[in-house]
Amino acid sequence: MKFVTAFFKFTPIFLLLSCGDYTNNKMIIGNWQGTEWLVNGLPIEDGANTSFSFTEKGDYTFTNSGNVEKGTYKVENDMLFTTPANEQEIMVKITRLTKDSLVFYMNRSGRPESLTLIKK
Repeated sequence: MKFVTAFFKFTPIFLLLSCGDYTNNKMIIGNWQGTEWLVNGLPIEDGANTSFSFTEKGDYTFTNSGNVEKGTYKVENDMLFTTPANEQEIMVKITRLTKDSLVFYMNRSGRPESLTLIKK
C-alpha cells in the first residue's frame, strides 16, 4: 500500500521534470537573433551581430560579427550544451526560453555575461 501511495505521489513530479527537457528541446529549434549582450552588466556591440540557429537534428550554427561556428547541441533541463566541430563541449545556462525569446547566462573567467535573443 505504501508503494502504491508513493508511486502516485511522485509520478507526476517525474513527468513534469521530464517534460521540461522535451519542451526546451522543442522550443529552442529555429533561428534566433541577438538583441543585447551584457558583460558585467554593460552592453557590448556584438549583441545585434549575434545569431543562433538550432535544428531538430541537433545541429547548430552560431554567428558573431561575421565569424561562423557550427556543431552539435543538446538541451538538458535549463542548460544548453554546444560542441563546436573538433572542439570541447561548452555549457551555458538558459535563464529564459519562450516561444519568442531566449536568454543565456554565461560566466567567462569570472565575468558574468547574458545574451538575449529573439526568434526570427
